[in-house]
Amino acid sequence: MADDTTSHVHDQAASPAGHVLHVADREIVARFGPMLAQVLQGLSATGLRVSFLTDETAFVDRLEGRSVDCVLVPHLQGWRGWRLQRILPERFTPAPDVVHLWGTAGLWWLKRWLSKTASAPLLVHALGVPHIESLLRRGLRHNQHVAVLSASLADPLLHRFPFVADRCHTTPPAVAPPLRPPAERDANRTLSVLCVSRLEADCGLEVLIDAVGQLRRSHCDVQVALIGAGRWLGPLWRRIHAQEARACVSLINEPELWERILPEVDVCVVPARQPEPSLAPLLAMALGKTVIASRDQFDDWFIEDRTAWQFTPGSAVELAYLLARAIEQPKHVRELSATAAEYVRDHHAVHQLISRLLALYETLTKTSLTAGTPGSHEENGGSHAA
Repeated sequence: MADDTTSHVHDQAASPAGHVLHVADREIVARFGPMLAQVLQGLSATGLRVSFLTDETAFVDRLEGRSVDCVLVPHLQGWRGWRLQRILPERFTPAPDVVHLWGTAGLWWLKRWLSKTASAPLLVHALGVPHIESLLRRGLRHNQHVAVLSASLADPLLHRFPFVADRCHTTPPAVAPPLRPPAERDANRTLSVLCVSRLEADCGLEVLIDAVGQLRRSHCDVQVALIGAGRWLGPLWRRIHAQEARACVSLINEPELWERILPEVDVCVVPARQPEPSLAPLLAMALGKTVIASRDQFDDWFIEDRTAWQFTPGSAVELAYLLARAIEQPKHVRELSATAAEYVRDHHAVHQLISRLLALYETLTKTSLTAGTPGSHEENGGSHAA
């Protein structure tokens, strides 16, 4: 995957935050790995000291030799992250200027460490509805800020805690555009479709399987890969068998595999609203793939007939029509690919996210001295749940 950070980051002045600790667990890496790798490397290229704490071994290997100080721990999530109370002060003394937590895994331990040993601000990057729900349960401390993928994601948080509006920051995700446009699909080749989703009920997978069944009965040649993690494999297989789609649907319980498969597919489908969004559809747009999504997405980058084709939520008939359209209307496919790729270049470039983060770290560093001012909100209780 091409990386657009090289020609941009060296022109950016590093934030006054000399050292930023990033934290992300394996679930976040599975959903946003390409973005994390590019952002961490890009931030380091500006002269910022970048550390990364994770429980994902493969991602640490990916960053080896990239000027990012990586610390691998057994667990970040919930009570199993108890080792952090020893690892954090051992590895990060003096404390970093800013702690950037992607998601909420390890949040309890990070807050405990910062409250005892440092006044560094904590930036919690909410990458889905479950992260917002966690913050609603816990509340926000005076030195805690929130970043969100899209403004609508923050609405419940701001409704509950309106006084934190100045500590809530919208930072859209980013991808590196490809070096060259993809080759046009061969009309005689089987249409390949990728869906990256939780393999659970209510994720829209039944809709996709039913749509594939309709296409097969209409003698459309299609091959679908469902990639994700979950325990709902039995009902999914029964649905696939009922639709007589066994020969053209693959279930892959390896969440990280989508990044390798995506460049080779024709279509990326988002069959229902994503409470835990993946970077896959945005990267598919940048790669010139056809993106088809239900019309109830909260993410700003799903724009009908500009970045994606959209269908009525729950309508397998409409989804089947759009998949058939991807086969039968190459001219419209080319038009959508061009406008989607242009949109991603203009609004979701990696260097743009790096600039936003540098400015945000500077703001957090300057305001950290005001920690403890009146009007702050402390969470109640001491649950270890992430």
